[in-house]
Amino acid sequence: MMQKTQKKIGVIALSVLCGLCGCSSIGAPKGYEDYTIKKEQYVDEYTEQYDYWDVVTVEYPVLSGIDEEQAEAINNTLFDMAMEKVNYWHLTPNEEVKALQEEYHVYSSDVRCDIDFHSQYLFSAAFHETYAPISPVYYVQMTQRCANINLMTGAQYQLSDIFQIDDAFMELWCKQVEADGNYDDLIVNDADTRETFGAWFLGEDEEAEEYYMFTPFFYIDENKDFVIGISYDPKPNRLGGNLPRNNSFFAHFPAADLEPYRTESEFWELYDQSENTGNVIEKETLRENIWLGENASVWDYWKERQ
Repeated sequence: MMQKTQKKIGVIALSVLCGLCGCSSIGAPKGYEDYTIKKEQYVDEYTEQYDYWDVVTVEYPVLSGIDEEQAEAINNTLFDMAMEKVNYWHLTPNEEVKALQEEYHVYSSDVRCDIDFHSQYLFSAAFHETYAPISPVYYVQMTQRCANINLMTGAQYQLSDIFQIDDAFMELWCKQVEADGNYDDLIVNDADTRETFGAWFLGEDEEAEEYYMFTPFFYIDENKDFVIGISYDPKPNRLGGNLPRNNSFFAHFPAADLEPYRTESEFWELYDQSENTGNVIEKETLRENIWLGENASVWDYWKERQ
């Protein structure tokens, strides 16, 4: 009798265990195993609509192979992000920019898009832009922004969604930026620097925001590690002519170093389960921006003066 009871208990336990495993499997998001991200380019050169010349070359990704309605929404988000500065300074200006456009000689912008991480749940796109209001010689600005998107819902994750931005996080960030040594000691790991950049990351510096547009960003690389940074782009009242200017601070972080700062976002469950899927198709021919492209003469001009 005891053996039958033990056997019955064992069968029940096994059934419960199998049921729990089944529920876990059913409840887990399926994701997309086969989809395509194709890079395209928006080009606008010397249109007659404006009193100034315009030369715009913007690379952006187009997603296909997932739910059609979802893909359309995501693609609209990606295109708008790629065109962010072009819209602000050129296509849909506010009153301040409209006044500044009267001084324009050339508005030029060149955007390149990198996509190193794309899984069944998430993909990460980094936009690197060089743009120049007024003149593509003395007003050259370089900036970055990123999109990190849930393929199943279309949700876009911001840095503060997935990391707790506090003094400990800023200490890690400042320490890594300082260690990389790319900014000539402009960023050091002290309390004042952490407080200043922390306010920029969290959008809490009202005085500075009168003059700059702050854009915290992150993207994920092919090894599932992170690049984390912030761009500070001048508003019209802060725009000045000078040397080409890099408006971003960023550093590379191993994913393990960031684990203590994770929030409770569902992003992390998707990230932890992510494996490489999907295909990125490069555009065969990208139009070179004649003012700000890789071989543009503006770079030789400044090289000769240094």
